[in-house]
Amino acid sequence: MIRIKDILTEDLFGTSLKMKPHETLMVKAVVAFMMDKFNFNAKIIVKKKDKVGMIGDISLNSNSVDGNKFYLHFNPNQSYKRIIQSMLHELTHVKQVVKGELLPNKDYTAILWKGKEYITAKEYGKLMKTDVPSYRKLPWEVEAENNMNGLYSSFIGSKYWKGLKGKDENMDFIIDNI
Repeated sequence: MIRIKDILTEDLFGTSLKMKPHETLMVKAVVAFMMDKFNFNAKIIVKKKDKVGMIGDISLNSNSVDGNKFYLHFNPNQSYKRIIQSMLHELTHVKQVVKGELLPNKDYTAILWKGKEYITAKEYGKLMKTDVPSYRKLPWEVEAENNMNGLYSSFIGSKYWKGLKGKDENMDFIIDNI
């Protein structure tokens, strides 16, 4: 039986950037769910990133574009529901890159969406910092936002989530209380 006292002394909700066993299980389940759902494969390294205002992100560089290797970060200072949702969002971007839907141009000065130059890197950076409503209307962000909200229930009802039951006491507690 897990008690709140045990969870707090175990730093279950702490800010350590090292992944705990239950977090690793959860991350692997979300990644497998998305890869199977959208039929893609990639090497995805998931890490915690404690940054104020950040929910999650992926690094888009030559390793991801040319090498199919992605670094996905999530902020550990949010609920497990929000962590799962942010991973669904960021993994949508991984899918977009793997499938060639979202790519930088050759010199990384513009972003291509479905083969057409959509926005310059400079304009994109400006939107992210100064015009969040317009940023959220970018087509790749619309898809990621829709998946973040729409696929959460599917994931929670999936074999990937349910299959975690019995693998870790902390994970069991999360599954029972999410």
